[in-house]
Amino acid sequence: MTAIVFRRLRTPSEHAVAGELLADGGVAPLPAPLPSGTVLFGLEDLAVLNGEGLVGVAVTRPLDDAGSVELCGVTVRAERRRQGLGRRLVAEVADALRVEGAACLGARLERGREPAAALLARTGFTTAARAGGGAAGTGRDWRYLWL
Repeated sequence: MTAIVFRRLRTPSEHAVAGELLADGGVAPLPAPLPSGTVLFGLEDLAVLNGEGLVGVAVTRPLDDAGSVELCGVTVRAERRRQGLGRRLVAEVADALRVEGAACLGARLERGREPAAALLARTGFTTAARAGGGAAGTGRDWRYLWL
């Protein structure tokens, strides 16, 4: 059994590996430098030594001053999918944001992203109208998780 840990990705080299993994998963490329407030989180397999220990990545950014955060992208290495890692990654991100005082995690889904929609549903996201009706993410393609 391997040890997979959740952590915030901080270094430029970690951001580069995360960007490659996100691109492989069909997520839009990360801008350089990252916009203010953007945070990268990852799941890392400590048993992998060849530089491919990062098995999952999630990107978040603040949406407003009321504590809303956007989940901009999430992916897991193709060979590690269907092991519950995506669900774990989203749950860990939500927990970390909750501790930091975030109130709502939102995700905007493009059409044709059924696997992502299913993952969000399994982790508790809903399509219901946002609490308080604030401006952040009011379109119907948004899903929300109240923290």
